[in-house]
Amino acid sequence: MNRETYFLRVLSPLHVGAGQGFSHVDLPIVREVHTGFPYVPASSIKGVVREWYIREFSRKTGIPAKKIDDWLSEGKLPEKDEEFKEQLELLKEKYMEEFNWLKKVFGSQDSAGKVYFTDARLLLFPVKSLKGIFQLITCPYAINRYLRDLDKGKLELEVREDEALVCSMDFTVDDKIMLEEFVFLAKLDEKLKNFVESLPIDSELKKKVVCLNDSVFSDMVMSYTEVQTHIKIDPDTGTVKEGALFTTEYLPAESLLYFNLFYDEEVENFFIPNTLHLGGDITTGKGFVKVINGGQR
Repeated sequence: MNRETYFLRVLSPLHVGAGQGFSHVDLPIVREVHTGFPYVPASSIKGVVREWYIREFSRKTGIPAKKIDDWLSEGKLPEKDEEFKEQLELLKEKYMEEFNWLKKVFGSQDSAGKVYFTDARLLLFPVKSLKGIFQLITCPYAINRYLRDLDKGKLELEVREDEALVCSMDFTVDDKIMLEEFVFLAKLDEKLKNFVESLPIDSELKKKVVCLNDSVFSDMVMSYTEVQTHIKIDPDTGTVKEGALFTTEYLPAESLLYFNLFYDEEVENFFIPNTLHLGGDITTGKGFVKVINGGQR
C-alpha cells in the first residue's frame, strides 16, 4: 500500500465545528480529546475531495452533481432517467470507466473505497509576536508525533516553560522573544532548524518557527484561536434579530496541518486539488486551504 503526505496551509480562518459549545464560544472548533489540539477530521477532507471530483465529472457529463452523488452512493447507474436521458446515455457510452473509477476510489454502499484518509493534525500554529507580526509555534510532542506518523524517527528537544527554541534570532529583543503577552528566553537550535528546513513552507516562514514547551503550546492553542461574533438579520425588517448574537471559533490563517493518504496499487491518476474549501462559512470566505504534496513513500 502506498502512502502520500499532504500539508494544509490555512489561508483564511477555518471552522470545522464540534457542535454547540458549553463555554463562552457558542460554536467551537473540533479538538482532539486527549490533547485539546485543533484538527480536521478525515471524513471532512474526504468529503470535500469527493465533492470536487463529482463536480468535475458533472461538468463533463452535464448531469447535476446531486444526481451523480446519489448514483455513486448507490454504486450503480439507473436503467433510465427521463429528465437526463441523453446525458445518461452519453455517460454510459463515454464516461462509464471514469464513473467506475470514482466508485472504486471513494466507495459506495456496497463496497469501501480504495483511498484512505487520516485526520489532519496540527503542526504549526500562529500567534502574535512583538517583532515580525506573528510567529509559528510548535512543541516537541507535535514535532515527534509528525515524525512518528511519517516513520522518520524522533527529534530530541528539551524546552523549559520559560524558553523558546528558535530558527532565527531576527525576531528577538535582548535574546528574548515575546509571543502574545508572554516573554521567553530565545535559544537558537540547529536540530529544530534542520527539521524546519524539511517542511514545504516559504523560507521566510521557516524563520518564524518557534518550539515551545509542550504545556505552553497546549495552553496557547486552547487560548489563542480566532473567535468572531456574528449577528442574524431579520429578513422582514432588515435589522438585527433580537437575541441572535453568537460567537464562532476558527483555526487562524497561517496554521499548518498534515495528513496521510493511503491507497492500493491499483488506484491510478488520483490527486488532490491545490486549493480546497473546508468547514463552514465558505460563502463568507472562510475555510480556504492550500494543499501541498509532501511526497510519497
